[in-house]
Amino acid sequence: MPLKACVGLLLLVLAGCDKLRALPGFEPAPSPPPASVPVAMGPWLIEPLPGRVTVAWTTQEPNLGRVWYGAREPDRLAMEEGAPVTDHRVVLPSLQPSTQYLYRVEGGQETAWFTSAPQAGAEGPLHVLVYGDNSTNNGDHALVARAAAAERPQLALHTGNMVASAREDSLWRVWFEEERDLLAHAPIVATVGNHEITDTGAAYARFFQRRDRPPYASLDYGPVHVVVLDAFEMRAGATPQSGGISDVQKAWFEEDLRGVSPDRHVWVLVHQGPFAHPAEKREGRGGSEEVRAAIAGAHKIHPIEAVFAGHEAFYERGEIDGIRYFVLGGGGAPLEEPDATVSGVQSAASALSYATVDVCGCHTRGAVKDIAGKVIDAFTLAECAKPCSVPFAPQAVAATSGPARSGEDSGSSRRRSRKRRKRSLDEGASAAENRDR
Repeated sequence: MPLKACVGLLLLVLAGCDKLRALPGFEPAPSPPPASVPVAMGPWLIEPLPGRVTVAWTTQEPNLGRVWYGAREPDRLAMEEGAPVTDHRVVLPSLQPSTQYLYRVEGGQETAWFTSAPQAGAEGPLHVLVYGDNSTNNGDHALVARAAAAERPQLALHTGNMVASAREDSLWRVWFEEERDLLAHAPIVATVGNHEITDTGAAYARFFQRRDRPPYASLDYGPVHVVVLDAFEMRAGATPQSGGISDVQKAWFEEDLRGVSPDRHVWVLVHQGPFAHPAEKREGRGGSEEVRAAIAGAHKIHPIEAVFAGHEAFYERGEIDGIRYFVLGGGGAPLEEPDATVSGVQSAASALSYATVDVCGCHTRGAVKDIAGKVIDAFTLAECAKPCSVPFAPQAVAATSGPARSGEDSGSSRRRSRKRRKRSLDEGASAAENRDR
């Protein structure tokens, strides 16, 4: 057939297709939807900023992440761009402040919910969880995570040392499974612990770090300004056995506080805090002189309401040299004993535990609970004459208050933790890694 005839025939066929599309009732075959890849770990929420939050999760096979979300039902779609990946981060934009949203990750099994961040400077109220030092003590970690999830916090602050060794992918899979009911609903802001640098910080950056920021950063969450310090900064020479903070980080810390309004609550989240008093003295334990100096310098620029730290597997609260500090290391690691006799220590306990802190306007109050729901400490960090527009939930102050939801007390839990650690060592686990927090 001559070339002209072939071209003419092709044009006729194409014209016929166009006419077919125009016929009433004709529906072209829809494009197949992208294949749904099952979720391997997560989802969890990070980067809680005014108007947005990031949903993170992992899959075994690469794909483009998709999240359905909405205030009444998950009817809006947010998705990743670029090449298919296994580590997913999808930003949910245009969120109304302090609003509950539903969301569902494609490939996940459930629809979850979260409360969006308040406007910067808003009064609140806020209900914040602070906990840490899980250290792959799986049974006890699961108990703490379950009790903490029942608090329904709007925001979770983690003091570091999530797993015994960040190099082990299997430990992270267990950690995310045990944290699932908490972190699907409450955005997590985590600091770097010494266990998080056993792989030079790769897993921490993969799971929690903002991709455009160093591990130290800050965020505004309603009336609170949270500063996250890196007490194990590797470029300052830190190792899993000893901390370090660079001059660059210290200068950033002070400059950051210069821009904070005087009426804001300022909290510092750091793994090894300025003070801690373990009953058993060991090298690398107790407070960090470098952290203490950094906080003392920044405290002159803007008053720091509280420093939340971990690194020691117990609870301690105190005030020394005008610095109010917490040691919240009862997140599941084998428990140790604090020395409550040291001057400046106001409360101490060896218990699987976590803290909740409530903020409304110029008021800050909190409580520390064990896994049975018993309040082991209650505290006030800020008060003023102006009442809070929304009354605080009543906080029990007696150590015996709170409903018992477990048949074991903190003493039996502590004994069980020690037996588990001894059994692990007898089976050939590394004593150095189990004790190096």
